[in-house]
Amino acid sequence: MRLVEEPTRLGKASAVNLILAQAKGEIIAFLSADVIPQPNCLIALLKPMADPSVGISCQPVPVPRGRPLIRGIVDTLWGFHNWQLEKLNDAGLLMHASEVFCLRKSLGYKIKYTRQSQVGVLGPQTVGDYIQQRRRIIAGHYQVHDRTGHFSQFLFYSALVRPVVTLRILVEYFALHGSVRSGLSTVLLELAAHFFAGVDLLWGKSHAIWSISTTTKTVKEL
Repeated sequence: MRLVEEPTRLGKASAVNLILAQAKGEIIAFLSADVIPQPNCLIALLKPMADPSVGISCQPVPVPRGRPLIRGIVDTLWGFHNWQLEKLNDAGLLMHASEVFCLRKSLGYKIKYTRQSQVGVLGPQTVGDYIQQRRRIIAGHYQVHDRTGHFSQFLFYSALVRPVVTLRILVEYFALHGSVRSGLSTVLLELAAHFFAGVDLLWGKSHAIWSISTTTKTVKEL
């Protein structure tokens, strides 16, 4: 095992690129430091790599904690996130990886989603932390688009480019899993996060080195 450290914190993207530059293997698995791998997570993640054309994304599962309202919002966000990845995967349209992913150093592969590879994620426990986390993620999506010409498949992008598919996925998810209260609360907070992300983009603020949402880094329930 070899530890690679950056002299100065430059953000997650910089750290991932540094690992890609120094890693000797062809297949590389990335595991965020603030997730909780479930049993056999990495084994399940690696199995589909037998197909040389794919990279693999896992299924994040929120750790159940916190007050009912914010817990419902976090569950709704991640629940729809996973539902959307699964449906796009089945349709052969997936272009988005999540908290744990596996890839090859050579480019040109397609992304597959495997629900058998699961990690626990710690959702924010306050409205302020939720908006802070989501605004920098959303701003990051737009900054990636500016550099690469490609969006990841977050909800607003999907609604623009595949409105019929996205509407069907939304209706199916809320018909089976959704809470009206949590769903409406999530929509309102997502709109607020998009507004603040837009302000950040307008003023040229970068979230490459982001402010940490502290309630996503503490867990008393485990």
